[in-house]
Amino acid sequence: MKLVTLAQVSAHLRRDTTADDEDLIGIIEAASEMVVDYIGAAADAFLDSAGEPIEDSNGEYPDVPKRVQRATCVLAGFLYKERDGSNENQVPSQWGYGYLPVGVVSLLYSMRKPTVV
Repeated sequence: MKLVTLAQVSAHLRRDTTADDEDLIGIIEAASEMVVDYIGAAADAFLDSAGEPIEDSNGEYPDVPKRVQRATCVLAGFLYKERDGSNENQVPSQWGYGYLPVGVVSLLYSMRKPTVV
């Protein structure tokens, strides 16, 4: 599943190479899944019955809200930068692990309907 195109993320990263496109596509897919997991049922508004976003004839996803696309680009950028696991930008201890970067949460928070388990 991809919520954004390779071209959108490449532009977001200001990337001018195609040498690691395959790796970046995997990152986009992972970021997309993480975003859908975070917003939960709100994603049903732009996913089809198979759980995939509807792609138009240009290979874009017009039904995916702009803030969801932006959040996916931001998260893909974070995963792209930190792909070697160096933890250069470690999560502050007050947040703990398992949280999305603050910019991603800021874009998506109002779409999330938390549940108690």
